[in-house]
Amino acid sequence: MSYIRSQAIVLRVTDYGESDKIVIFFSRNFGKLKAIAKGAKRSKKRFVNKLEFFSLLDITLIPSRLSTLSRVDSAELLNPFPQIRENYHHFTAAMLISELVEQWTRENDADESLFDLLNWSLHALAGTGKISETVIFFQLKMLDILGMGLQLDQCLVCGKTDWRTTSCFFSPTQSGFLCSNCLGPNHFGLTQLSISSVKSMQMARSLPLSRLSRLKISKNNLIELATILKLYCNFQLQREIHSWKHFDLFS
Repeated sequence: MSYIRSQAIVLRVTDYGESDKIVIFFSRNFGKLKAIAKGAKRSKKRFVNKLEFFSLLDITLIPSRLSTLSRVDSAELLNPFPQIRENYHHFTAAMLISELVEQWTRENDADESLFDLLNWSLHALAGTGKISETVIFFQLKMLDILGMGLQLDQCLVCGKTDWRTTSCFFSPTQSGFLCSNCLGPNHFGLTQLSISSVKSMQMARSLPLSRLSRLKISKNNLIELATILKLYCNFQLQREIHSWKHFDLFS
């Protein structure tokens, strides 16, 4: 019987039958994993308080020979992030980040950088970090890690790199921006964005995780960044991220 073991973060948990649970993890060594925890709903010791949203675990799974659904053999709790569960704003932010990881990744596609980013975001949400900024920073960094980052360095039409106009326009279909001088009758579905928002994104992408907490973003810029990130994700995934409906940038 073969086993796989890794640190993992719980992205989603659903009940299955009378006593089992289906758990989706994002693991350091194997990427996204889906597993069944037999008897988890009735467990008094083995899984109690472990298979909860956002928990950081050391898991051992037994792969199935017949499907991609493994079986959870054991789970050691490393960090339950209780502070996230005690505050609705923190909780909805963590739900949003978890849904983004689940929707943007494939099963058994390991990415340690993304795991470290997810782990960093949960520590930030559990601490005194800026909640809305953490959500925005996470998405920008995640898109870069997955090779789906936005084109921020130059206008998609003229190629100019010096953003001297007062605003530019985001195109979700082209993953980048047009300066105001390049707008034409054939350009539609664009969202106006201030130059300060573009510069905030450029700065967030360039800073290491250890320094992101120092970056300040205005309320108006946060609104603009959240708007274009939602549009971009919806277009690329061809579905809505439902957790956005419950997350309030300024609660």
